[in-house]
Amino acid sequence: RRAASAVHVRRPLDPDLVVYSAFSHRGVLGDPAAIHRAARELAPHLRGVWVVRDEECAADPALLPPGTEHVLLGSAACRRVTERAAFLVNNVNWPGTVAKREGSVHIHTHQGTPLKYMGVDLLGRPGARHGLDVPQMLRRADRWDHSLVAGRYAERIWERAYPCHFASARTGSPRNDVLVNSGPEDGRRVRERLGVPDGHTVVLYAPTRREYRRGGLVERLDVARLAADLGEDHTLLVRLHPSLATGPARGLGLSELHRRGVVVDATDEPHVEDLMLASDLLITDYSALMFDYALLDRPILIHADDWGPYAATRGTYFDVTEEAPGHVSRSYRELAWLLASGAWRDEEATRLRSAFRARYCEYEDGRAAERVVRTLFLGEPMPGPEPSGVPGARGVPSGRDLLPST
Repeated sequence: RRAASAVHVRRPLDPDLVVYSAFSHRGVLGDPAAIHRAARELAPHLRGVWVVRDEECAADPALLPPGTEHVLLGSAACRRVTERAAFLVNNVNWPGTVAKREGSVHIHTHQGTPLKYMGVDLLGRPGARHGLDVPQMLRRADRWDHSLVAGRYAERIWERAYPCHFASARTGSPRNDVLVNSGPEDGRRVRERLGVPDGHTVVLYAPTRREYRRGGLVERLDVARLAADLGEDHTLLVRLHPSLATGPARGLGLSELHRRGVVVDATDEPHVEDLMLASDLLITDYSALMFDYALLDRPILIHADDWGPYAATRGTYFDVTEEAPGHVSRSYRELAWLLASGAWRDEEATRLRSAFRARYCEYEDGRAAERVVRTLFLGEPMPGPEPSGVPGARGVPSGRDLLPST
């Protein structure tokens, strides 16, 4: 193996080879998937290869569409493509075994706009960084050439959390292009697939994990009660944080409620964008999903009944209860009132949502994946931005201004 690697790293890079991975090699997902789709359309001469972690992922058409070229993590084929690729795209750090060759370009997409502390900011939060090797994270982040950002806020945070040698690329988030450019038919198709009855109001409940509780699970809401209070003309989609998908949370009644048709357990849905398109309202606590959902210009409720303990243990970059994308509830009684009274979609909710988008989503105009392909893969100047139709979104500078030096 060492001899083969020594041979491959002495061969020239393949300028047309792009290697992708997402969510620890789970499949064709997230920002890397959006970039891959754009590359197939705009630069069909580029060969895209996905790294997947095992045969189970490779056999799932929802994770790896038929006909997608892929290699298994740790295989000889995986070593060959990662050692020869001119471009490597990931939303999680590549393993330490993947060497950064001179001339190769590593593009890091992240997994959303951060609210909670990340990177070096976790050094002062021992409970939040349990199991994380921050120095190792920084060594791997130092291989990034470009860090994709959705706005100036995200740019400042990523450069603070990972003080490394990358440049921030002001592209927007490629996975969010589908949200900005969506039409009513997109959500309707997803609703049909999920079995949502016609005419139902769809509520997406997406809580995040808690570092102050072993295992990360804190059941802040009784979802059966919430579904009942919403009424028979509503469908409640529940999506747990991905880190809780295989833990005890699924066995604490959620699976049974799904089986009985009380709620729809959407935790295993691979594409969270589909769930956002299918829903009329997002209820969350401190999930980064709020930054993406705001692009749909649909109402958001922040349920912050444990904001104090959460902020004290995990650490956050701003007080989401003061700069929320919608109304904030501090108890279930307040949440139920916001839902029953219709305040969740009043003029104040619209104002809060617009201000939030203007502050945190300024580069999201629906052309992020195109920017990555044209500017980072092909080296072309980017044409000036077109109006995005997203209230509060700003235009992205054209050409080389996308790649400011750091």
